[in-house]
Amino acid sequence: MMGRMAKLFGGSLAGQLVAFGAAFVLARLYSPEAFAHLEVFALVTGIAAALGTGKFEQALMLPKSEKDALGLLWAGQRAVWLTVMVIAVLAWGTAQWVAQTWSLQGWSWVALGLPLFAGLAAHSRLMEYWHHRQSKVENVALAQASGPMLSEWTKWMVSGWLPLGGLSWGSGAGIGLRWGIMRRGLAATCRSAAPWKESPSPEAVRAHRDYPTWVLAGSAMNRLAQWLHVLLIGATLGPLLLGWMGIARRMVMLPLSLLATSAAPVVFKSAMEQADGAPLRRLFFRVFAGLTIVAVAVGTAVWMAPDGTTAWLFGEPWRGAMDVIRILTPWFVLNFISAGLGSMFHRVKKPKWITALDALHLTAVGVGWYLGTLHPEWFGGGEWGALRGIVWAKCAYYLINMVVLITAVNQHHDENR
Repeated sequence: MMGRMAKLFGGSLAGQLVAFGAAFVLARLYSPEAFAHLEVFALVTGIAAALGTGKFEQALMLPKSEKDALGLLWAGQRAVWLTVMVIAVLAWGTAQWVAQTWSLQGWSWVALGLPLFAGLAAHSRLMEYWHHRQSKVENVALAQASGPMLSEWTKWMVSGWLPLGGLSWGSGAGIGLRWGIMRRGLAATCRSAAPWKESPSPEAVRAHRDYPTWVLAGSAMNRLAQWLHVLLIGATLGPLLLGWMGIARRMVMLPLSLLATSAAPVVFKSAMEQADGAPLRRLFFRVFAGLTIVAVAVGTAVWMAPDGTTAWLFGEPWRGAMDVIRILTPWFVLNFISAGLGSMFHRVKKPKWITALDALHLTAVGVGWYLGTLHPEWFGGGEWGALRGIVWAKCAYYLINMVVLITAVNQHHDENR
């Protein structure tokens, strides 16, 4: 397990070091409004990557036989094609309305490429889990390193031609390269499970019907809860604050999220290899401790940073971003721990618990935004009451999530002792 995690960590670290370093240049080339464009672009491609597979990628490592696994891959690829068609209709049909509602000038041009980039992001996730099933993470690590490199280089190159949409198109280029690397060596496998052919194993698809139903519904609520702040804050407080939130996500949340998503499949694979009872519990708490140490270190570094850090790093237009980063960091670090451990719910066979928690997450975000808007004085007052309300609600949710997961692991141990 440690060798695979080291490779994934190395690939993720290389890519994020490039992205982190590029932020100092890109923030001086692009305005906060351009980063607001990127936030909406990331919302669409991020949700597509998570939902566009029908969640069959999370079931890929469960079957013993390759035939059954190919059946699940077939179902996942069908879901990807459906996702592309749905996003094409929605993105192209609502482009003008989105541009007006979120004050995103030139959004219509970005919307043209959304179906393609969303489909590539979803298919990349499907192939990533296939690589993990084969215990081969080299392509995954290379994709995680190379994707951000091309993405940041493209953003820099097109900054003069596309002052608002360049960040989004650059991210799309990175998604495309990541897909190409993930698919390397899997062309024959993808063709054998092509969605226009008969399923290699209809029985496997039926046996895992919880994934495109319960798990997908829960994940849809989870992703909407994760990105709902972009819709709410962008529409009510404008693209400037949304851009500041974008730099916060780029500098703090995105590196943490990539580390967590890199570790999650390896943790799940290792958990599947552990016996129930004490061995599984030891693995769980060892991973939990490691994630917590990283989260505390990141939170401490953010809180100790001087007030003018973002202005010094990125220029005067970004002075207010430091306050936003501090507000958002508790949410970011708790999300990191929860994401790194989330696959354990599947190991202890509690997919319906995930759905219930995701419904709670979505409800919490809506309630937090509503209370922060209606009673900003409850969250320190000021015009950012809605933002603080969302953060408080998210922190409460992630703490509940971790308590429930610990309970699930302990109960699974008791049931199989």
